Amino acid sequence: MAFHPSVYPLCTAMANEWREMRHHLEHLAASLCADEHFAARHIDRLQLFDALAQQADESAAMLDRLSEGMCSTDALGLVRLDLLQQRLRQVLGELT
Repeated sequence: MAFHPSVYPLCTAMANEWREMRHHLEHLAASLCADEHFAARHIDRLQLFDALAQQADESAAMLDRLSEGMCSTDALGLVRLDLLQQRLRQVLGELT
């Protein structure tokens, strides 16, 4: 199924938004970790920043692949985070 031509640059723009979000998350996490006492008290919560950054990266990469015209199942097969891949596969399964 071909998409409207506007979808491809929109996917690229959304991928860039995810990358910018990752940058801000990393900057915020670094700022919070600068305080050793705060970081020690909240290490479990701070690890969530890394997980969110990874999810943003994978989402951006997926959007890049789609913007290049890769079919969704092939693009999804390259997602490196298992839980994200499972959730997205479930969506594709619901569409078929």
